[in-house]
Amino acid sequence: MSVVCLHVGQCGNQVGTELFRTIYNDSCDVHVMQKSQTRSDFVFESLETFFYKHDEESNPEARCVQVDMEEKVIRQINVETERNCTWRYPPSSFCAKRGSGNNWALGYLLNGPSCVDAVGDKLMTELEKCDMVDGLIAAMSLAGGTGSGVGTYLLRHLGDLCPKVPVLAQLVWPYRRGEVSIQAYNAVLSAGHLLATGPGEGPDGILFHENDLLHQACARRLIGRDTDSQNVPVPISELNRLMAHQLGGMLQPYSETLHGGRLRRRRLSRLLFDLAGPSDFRLYQIRCLPYHLRNEMKRFATETWPQLFRHGRQLLLTGACVDDSMNWSVSLNSLRGYQRQPLLAYSAVLRGDGASELLSDNQTWLDLTSGLLQDASSRTWRDCPKMPSAGACGRAFNGHPRSLFLATSGGGLVSASGQDDEANAASSDVCAPLRLVRSRAWRLFTSSAYLHQYTQFGLEDPRQTFLDAFAAIEQTIHVYSQLRTS
Repeated sequence: MSVVCLHVGQCGNQVGTELFRTIYNDSCDVHVMQKSQTRSDFVFESLETFFYKHDEESNPEARCVQVDMEEKVIRQINVETERNCTWRYPPSSFCAKRGSGNNWALGYLLNGPSCVDAVGDKLMTELEKCDMVDGLIAAMSLAGGTGSGVGTYLLRHLGDLCPKVPVLAQLVWPYRRGEVSIQAYNAVLSAGHLLATGPGEGPDGILFHENDLLHQACARRLIGRDTDSQNVPVPISELNRLMAHQLGGMLQPYSETLHGGRLRRRRLSRLLFDLAGPSDFRLYQIRCLPYHLRNEMKRFATETWPQLFRHGRQLLLTGACVDDSMNWSVSLNSLRGYQRQPLLAYSAVLRGDGASELLSDNQTWLDLTSGLLQDASSRTWRDCPKMPSAGACGRAFNGHPRSLFLATSGGGLVSASGQDDEANAASSDVCAPLRLVRSRAWRLFTSSAYLHQYTQFGLEDPRQTFLDAFAAIEQTIHVYSQLRTS
């Protein structure tokens, strides 16, 4: 069962490359202690999902289509991959010559329509290599022109290109103090167009990653917890590794039965099914614990399963990205100036020694989400089971002896102190980046700032286009705000 990836723009290609590298290195880690047959099954299932081999002698080829409006990034990635990795990219990449100028209109109105047929042909070539398709992952940024513009255009046309393939959109939110003056505009237009799509017209799930939160998590691990993480320089590659660790931990092979057993083949589509609800509720997040950057820390990690589940519950309550970002002063009975957003659905994967035995420990799973799930009486779709769709693998992942991965729909905390930027930045629910970018873009919009940059690339009525995008975002924020806690 195969997963095909679509990497759009510089950010999408860099994030996607790190995901392939993480999965391949984890699968081929010779230091992992595992029975030979179990190890062989794991490696085969992992590589078959994300890589393709023409024959036994050739290097694995990533199941991927790379898209960028400039050649430089893809050429550099492919050269580094050929030099440093034992896998490679297929020749099915699409590069143009002009770039997208960090402008959504240029990407969406000009570059997107000009490349959609060629990208569609290359995507079909990759899909035809698969015996069975589990889904498609599209990675892109919301800041620049290619990721936000071309990426949004392609995502809105994937339903025509491959109508029955589940699609997960992996969207990276830019730094709040980014260098692109119109990044808030680009993010609003991209998010608004994706959120306005109905079933079958856009991605089945939208996974959010926030650069600021990823930066804070990596800075604490590089420097220390007591430093001002915002002022600590962190390489973009470290942020990409954390994103790859989170998604890779959910998608590497696992079993759903006690003491191991047959590995589940449909993992991406199962993840989307477990988190699915009405089309208004398709914003997802992935949380992991623990996460260690340095190999020395991984080797001496001492986390136990009770500790990981205790921290996992606090992660679900506070909406933190990783375990050391949690606010331990917050509890169900004392929210301390926050409003709690209920958890709509979640999926869990355990990895490491003793993971499989925990699948049958009903009390552990009940304690994990007790009081966090949305009141069943207020749900208008299927009940959220108290026991999640959980998978386990006794094999350590990415050097971590024990790991817990949680994919969630809903959950987190909303600041009750107002709707200004500071309050939105303090919130941890899935709509926090939407509220923040909406308020910043609205301030620009009311001053008519930079609108001419969109008009010059074919956006005939920029005011109406922006109002439609704002309306789609406001609608999403509203429906999430109406969720009632139990």
